[in-house]
Amino acid sequence: MPREIVCKASEIEVGRLTPAKVGRSTIVLSRLPSGEVRAFSGRCPHQGAALSAGCVAGFPTADEPNVIAIERPGEVVRCPWHGFEWDMITGMPLVPEAQVGPLRLRFYAVELEGDDVVVVT
Repeated sequence: MPREIVCKASEIEVGRLTPAKVGRSTIVLSRLPSGEVRAFSGRCPHQGAALSAGCVAGFPTADEPNVIAIERPGEVVRCPWHGFEWDMITGMPLVPEAQVGPLRLRFYAVELEGDDVVVVT
């Protein structure tokens, strides 16, 4: 399988989306709060927006009116076009599947070699 060094591990921060090139495609990398580096397609599965222009968020929940809590901060990527949210651990959408169809983030395998981030395609 092809392997490509895409950036330095020190460039990937929790809560930030870092674009990188793999061949002719743009991917996005982010560090989860656990420290794990995730790499996924740079295009939103919904309608193709550049996810690098999106943001990292959490999953909002509410147990009572007017009180919102954020669960799993740093584990959700939000699309800049329509606000669709995707779980950066499972790749699944955070809206009911019936609204978006059978879509999910396309992940790439990531290996850290020293300070190099290597993506396996």
